Amino acid sequence: MLSEKELISIAQQSVLDLHVWIQDVFTGSAAQDASLETLLKSFCPNFTMVTTTGSVVGQSQVENLFRQNKGTRPSLSISIEQCETLLVNANSVVLCYREIHQEAKTHTSRYSVVIIDIKDGQPLWRYLQETAASAQV
Repeated sequence: MLSEKELISIAQQSVLDLHVWIQDVFTGSAAQDASLETLLKSFCPNFTMVTTTGSVVGQSQVENLFRQNKGTRPSLSISIEQCETLLVNANSVVLCYREIHQEAKTHTSRYSVVIIDIKDGQPLWRYLQETAASAQV
């Protein structure tokens, strides 16, 4: 059984890794195909996401989004800040983090809360809720 510290470390690394893979896919990097497959394996089959616009989407819709948008944002850069652990139990970690997107001269950010299940030491994203940050942030 993993310790609380190990669970948190796995979950936090998953947040960082997932956003690198997303950036690879959207920018069309040489690693986009491998990153896409690794990214898609990171979601539970019953994954649910609430987008910044309030739409609720499932795993299949998220997969379609990534597959249809490969290479469509070549200048995208994603960074993660303020990753905070909200809850840990034997099988899951809940994190809150700030995600910053920079593309050409556009800069946006959002706050996200994610539930990551840890199964056999592997992170699986179960739930994600994103909230757009105000322009002053």
